[in-house]
Amino acid sequence: MKAYTFILALFISVLSYSQNDIKIIKQGDLFKVTYFHSNGNISQTGFIDAHKRMQGTWISYTPTGNKNSTGEYNNGKKIGTWYFGEHKELVTQVNFGDDHRVATVIQLSSDKSQLADSDLED
Repeated sequence: MKAYTFILALFISVLSYSQNDIKIIKQGDLFKVTYFHSNGNISQTGFIDAHKRMQGTWISYTPTGNKNSTGEYNNGKKIGTWYFGEHKELVTQVNFGDDHRVATVIQLSSDKSQLADSDLED
């Protein structure tokens, strides 16, 4: 009986903890989802549909609040151009092809000049 009580208490504490780390607001046919770091700062924000697939723009942040990635989803798959990098001096641009796989990876400097290019398509 003690084991069941312990498991139930653990389950309830996990549920209460996770409820504080995510905020979901219905907006039309989509749900705006915001995840939080343990320090209370936003971790990720974006939209999901009724089938729990990511849609539209998603943005990720570091625990200190700096943006470290931004990009688009369509039916749960990455599309278009994504940007990664916490520091403004150096950003990685990743382009996704029509098949939702990485097509190119480009390193950009703060003045948006191209430092390196990795064309991954055959």
